[in-house]
Amino acid sequence: MLEESVTRCSECAVGAASPCPFTTRKVRAGEQLWLQGDVPQEVLFVRDGLLSISTTEPSGSESLSAVRGPRSLLGTESLASRPAHSSVEALTDSTVCTSPPSALKQWVGPTTPAASLVGLLVDENARAARDTNLRSGPSLARLARFLLEFAKLVDAGRKAPFSKQHVARILGMRAETLSRCLRQLVDMGVIESGRHVRVKDPVRLGIMAQGSN
Repeated sequence: MLEESVTRCSECAVGAASPCPFTTRKVRAGEQLWLQGDVPQEVLFVRDGLLSISTTEPSGSESLSAVRGPRSLLGTESLASRPAHSSVEALTDSTVCTSPPSALKQWVGPTTPAASLVGLLVDENARAARDTNLRSGPSLARLARFLLEFAKLVDAGRKAPFSKQHVARILGMRAETLSRCLRQLVDMGVIESGRHVRVKDPVRLGIMAQGSN
């Protein structure tokens, strides 16, 4: 359910602590705010309207990941100068409050508890985007992406941090599909799979993570 529009600064939690680092501007329907892979130049707080969040998969297909409305905060990747995980475009005429990341970081302050929380928020957003990426595209590409980061944690034994059944759930596939993909990667000479999974050819695995053979 979408939140109610913010019509006055007094209704906004950010505006409760003045002076507010955000300024208000209008966004027209169809306006592209930033593209996936670009470092956003602003942090946006949505006051009114709808924005689309879309992601282009390695195969080139685009999906509408989500819709964000009033009281959403977007572009937090800019606080750490990180590329955006998704493209953001206005679905309707909208009103947003915008702040350059430098101004927002100065407003928060470098040594306040809020600064630490902002850093944690940015990191958690990155993890959420990574988790979404692990569940998109062909099964073999999903597994390749996972192994590039977590190969040492995949263990066939009971003492492993991740069981293979757990990995299958993370990747949104059946355990039988995971086993088939592991065998395929072994047969191709990309990994070794025993008690631990060891990556033998990270370059080729990286290519496969993009959905290519």
